Amino acid sequence: MRIRTSIWIEDEDGQVVYGLGRQRILVAIRETGSIKAAAAELNMSYRGLWARLRHSERRLGFSLVDSKPGRGKSGGTTLTPEANELLDRYQRVLNEVYSASEAVFTKSLSGLFRKHESDKPGSQRHDASAS
Repeated sequence: MRIRTSIWIEDEDGQVVYGLGRQRILVAIRETGSIKAAAAELNMSYRGLWARLRHSERRLGFSLVDSKPGRGKSGGTTLTPEANELLDRYQRVLNEVYSASEAVFTKSLSGLFRKHESDKPGSQRHDASAS
């Protein structure tokens, strides 16, 4: 068994500002250099992806992307320095939270589950008295 943890950032109204979905969007934009290509890669509509970006930008108070018209090297979309920093810092937070939750789970609960796993019907249980 394992523990699953999910975290996101909300504003004071309980609106999601940033989480794994927004993280995936920014990673896809960074990798593809295009909002359209990122939307296709994530199986999202262009409009839906753009709406999520704008919502986060309004709540965060800074731009996440910098778009230049045109194709090829002269155009496309890049992440702002703030977006790159957010990506990196949020990933560090995720890594620390996942590590901490796994450690707490292992320390506090995993022994309980291992004990009961061996009591399930069909599980192989070694009986010392039968040896």
